[in-house]
Amino acid sequence: MFLTNFIQPYFIFSIACLYYLTYGTFCNVSLSLTVCVNRPLYNKGSRIVGGQNSPPGKWPWMVSIQSPTGKEFSHLCGGSVLNEIWVLTAAHCFKKQKTNSWRLVFGANNLKVLESSVQIRRIKEVVQPKAYNSMTEANDITLLRLDKPIAFTDYVQPACFPTEFANVEKKTDYYIAGWGVLDEEFKFSGEPSELLQEARVHQIDSKKCNSKDWYDGAIGEYNLCAGHEKGGIDSCQGDSGGPLMCKTQKSRTYAVVGIISWGSGCARGKKPGVYTSTKYFIKWIASKHQVYEFSLNMFIFLYLFFLDIYF
Repeated sequence: MFLTNFIQPYFIFSIACLYYLTYGTFCNVSLSLTVCVNRPLYNKGSRIVGGQNSPPGKWPWMVSIQSPTGKEFSHLCGGSVLNEIWVLTAAHCFKKQKTNSWRLVFGANNLKVLESSVQIRRIKEVVQPKAYNSMTEANDITLLRLDKPIAFTDYVQPACFPTEFANVEKKTDYYIAGWGVLDEEFKFSGEPSELLQEARVHQIDSKKCNSKDWYDGAIGEYNLCAGHEKGGIDSCQGDSGGPLMCKTQKSRTYAVVGIISWGSGCARGKKPGVYTSTKYFIKWIASKHQVYEFSLNMFIFLYLFFLDIYF
């Protein structure tokens, strides 16, 4: 269901606010009145290494960020759709980069064969937090303003996001998706995957992830760790900026709880992927949009929350 240009009644706003204050969950911080999605084209209950091909339309908020290489374009990073005009990704994808010739590809599955469902936009503005540290990759998050709005379809839809109060760390299983390289051996020389890859990864406690045998204190306050203790499945070069997603217990809805940031190699034991936790940046995202109201999609999504505690 896709609702746009719909004026939300005051009683809806009141109920939404009450639920927000009580449970600390909502979807899509934007002025867009579009319902965030629960994957309508996928009805079954790589920087991805060890993953599998993702069916078309399964992750409709996925974005491929590409730069020109001669007459062609090459995939560099992933991103997530916030609304019709904004995309969320990682700051490190834009270190000293001129983006006026870059493009963003929406609704794609196979990057070598762009179907009619694909939409292409340019970058109008790159917005990074002042606290971003390119040395430590702290606060590794960025907003991209598009040159013109995208149209929501079955293959292009906005993602859901947690609030700053969500208990993201209590979830045990996460999902990642991207077009990154499929083997660490080709991390810097290999081609990105043509087909969108996906994988399930496990949440790893921050204290363990920060221990001496793991990342030895390099994990920051606003990071999440996810992967497998013995390695084998992970994000890799080219997946940066893409989403770390968490599924509700009973519904098909997913929320983007993290942004693929960095790691030591790809799929190594005790070196899981490190992600920027989105819940700590919800206010920053809203401030950049000058958003001071809730969107209708929060209310629509509340129905799922009342049936299924989200975090």
